[in-house]
Amino acid sequence: MHFSNSMLLMTALTAGSAVARLHGHERRHAHPRDVNIEANPAVSVAPVADVEKRGKEVFATIDGKLVSWINNWFGEQTSESSSEAAEAAESTVAPTSTATPTAEATSEAEAISTISPTPVPSSSSSSGSSNWASYPSNGQYSTSGFGSSTGSKRIGALDWDYIGNVGNPWGSNMIRVEEDVASQYKHVIRFENDNSKAWTVVMWNSYGPSGGLNGFWAPNKALSFTVEPGHSIFVAIDDDSQGGWGASEGEGLPTNFVGQYASTWGEFDMSNSQNDNFSGWDVSCIIAELSNLEIAGMQICNHEGGKCSSITNGATSVVNAYTAADQGKPDKAVSQGPGPVRLVVNLGWSS
Repeated sequence: MHFSNSMLLMTALTAGSAVARLHGHERRHAHPRDVNIEANPAVSVAPVADVEKRGKEVFATIDGKLVSWINNWFGEQTSESSSEAAEAAESTVAPTSTATPTAEATSEAEAISTISPTPVPSSSSSSGSSNWASYPSNGQYSTSGFGSSTGSKRIGALDWDYIGNVGNPWGSNMIRVEEDVASQYKHVIRFENDNSKAWTVVMWNSYGPSGGLNGFWAPNKALSFTVEPGHSIFVAIDDDSQGGWGASEGEGLPTNFVGQYASTWGEFDMSNSQNDNFSGWDVSCIIAELSNLEIAGMQICNHEGGKCSSITNGATSVVNAYTAADQGKPDKAVSQGPGPVRLVVNLGWSS
């Protein structure tokens, strides 16, 4: 990927980019490639966007196609975006009934900042077996606690020019749920921490509150929570949602010098309406690797222990997952046909 005007577009497509490999759709990540980003951990000041570059047209060759866009990134959310993000639902939900359902790149990084998560309910489940992965016998899934679903739309011809459900308010398409009601929802992710220290998880939609492909830039977050050692947290996700999460040991996530979350990522696409309701997921360390930051381990499998995507600490072992060398490859993510999804995420994974 080559960028003119000395611009570095650090974007990343969610698991939807590679969801339906078996369904015949060849789709790719939109991560940057062929760039070397040097981090400077000693600097803690947040980066400032080059205002002289705003409003200018930027050109890029992505997977052999020349594309262009107007750079309107200001280095921070607009007040409108911040207001929408602040309204996102972040509470644990126990339903009572079921229903049918770029900143200019310089030769060196300017800063690495830490984003502290918003406090969330402290309740979490101890790791162990339960019926959370079962399904309603009547095939009807709860939508209790979600915001309004937003309509999907195409905004261009490229693979990532698709905006699915981002929730209204933004981010309300994913909610924390208690273990004993998790099985009532269609798409459920169980985050497990078998390590000795707490881990922070920040979740996002691919498209941010302002409608741009920047949901994975700080301070955007649909959910944020801490998983204590030996505990699990459950998250339900609404239909046609594309997004991901970053995870890091400690109290916050690292960001690179353009403000992008730069930890190891998990990515998901749930019942994609433009792809016959297929779903998919993968682990990616592309941004962390390009930013010369720590690559933490992560594994995502279905609840039966199959269809796994994983990266170990330092990317010493990679299975069905994305590293910087895998940009543009169409065969890394895991796909699943239409129906409910039950995933288990092992934070700090080590094989």
